[in-house]
Amino acid sequence: MNLDPLFFQPMRVRGTLLAFALLTGCAVSPTLSPEAAKAWTARQTVLRNLTQWNATGRIGVINGVDGWHAGFQWAQQDSGYRIDLIGPLGQGRIRVEGDERMVRIQTADGRTQTAPNPDALLEQAVGAQLPVNGLRYWIRGLPEPGATPTLQTDAEGRLIRLEQNGWVIEYPAYAYAAPLSLELPERIVARRQDLSVKLIIEDWSR
Repeated sequence: MNLDPLFFQPMRVRGTLLAFALLTGCAVSPTLSPEAAKAWTARQTVLRNLTQWNATGRIGVINGVDGWHAGFQWAQQDSGYRIDLIGPLGQGRIRVEGDERMVRIQTADGRTQTAPNPDALLEQAVGAQLPVNGLRYWIRGLPEPGATPTLQTDAEGRLIRLEQNGWVIEYPAYAYAAPLSLELPERIVARRQDLSVKLIIEDWSR
């Protein structure tokens, strides 16, 4: 793996790694009940209008037999974003800043790189192609615009499971974010082939 020497000491995954274990989801329902569809439509409108927010928490990644975990701080301002990934015990930091046209990444040793694709650029730093563009929407409980999603919601219109762009995203828990006056995801598990990403969001703010 191509990891910054000060960042994310890799670990081998043996047996069942409970800290990053994927949660088993429900079968995807091809249709929603009229009540759930109505709630989902209303919720989408609210979430799409949420374009300025901050989220902090923890991220765990398994890529094949390797894995790492870190804290994260995510600040979104319309189409612009800044994501800080902070290694265990505060050792090492990777900063990703970008918008719809360009992304810049700064590693712990001060090196910077720019590219139009954040996923490929981040892979060079942490050894996994994290779906940054998708996560900007998935973290709020929304599908990414573009590719047609397959989804399942609960009766309140909250996403339970989403399939999009080759990823399966599951939402085991929501919590009320008082600063935003919304119930937002508290835990997210996304997987594609042998890559899995688990987010635990500890705080939402504006």
